[in-house]
Amino acid sequence: MKNRIVIPASIAALLLAAPSLAQAHHAEFMRDKPLLQGLSMPIHGLDHMFVTIAVGLIAAQLTGRARWIVPGVFTLAILLGGMLNIFGIPVPLAEQAILASIAIFGALLAWKSRVPVLLTVGMVGLFAVFHGTALIANDGYIFNFPVFIAGCLVSALALQAAGFGAGLLMKHATQAPIHRYAGFALIALAVIVGLFPAANNVVINLIETR
Repeated sequence: MKNRIVIPASIAALLLAAPSLAQAHHAEFMRDKPLLQGLSMPIHGLDHMFVTIAVGLIAAQLTGRARWIVPGVFTLAILLGGMLNIFGIPVPLAEQAILASIAIFGALLAWKSRVPVLLTVGMVGLFAVFHGTALIANDGYIFNFPVFIAGCLVSALALQAAGFGAGLLMKHATQAPIHRYAGFALIALAVIVGLFPAANNVVINLIETR
């Protein structure tokens, strides 16, 4: 039990010391298209995309109201982080925390039965604030900010729904703990992105070549 806590925590600590990741930005063809800009934001980086999907996976492994509280808290916390950014309230170590969240969410998924629901909700909300500061940012290219924010939240909800659906399939299709393997895969992704930051920008690079 001790190792199950120490190992992910150690990985997260190492990731905090990793080089900063590039901030998400918009491809030129999205200029003056705030809805498209917003919809694209959660998939710009592998960190944002897989963490958001992981929230759905985590929620699917829970029961009762917690299934809906976790994605609800995540979405609202993204909005909160964005508002902090818009109003110029600094959030220290945001990029490092975003990277560390991949490993932490992987650990929550891999060892969900040993993590209290309240702690899961708290961790999801905390790291979502960091993601919100990167996703909802006025970089000078936003034509209509409310529409941009709406698009960003809709996209985040869609990714969570995809993760939730996949999580239900994992839970009911087989007795094997596939969700644990998904959690370990997230931890591995965190290490890869931490060691090779350019890997995080694969999706945005593809978008920009459009």
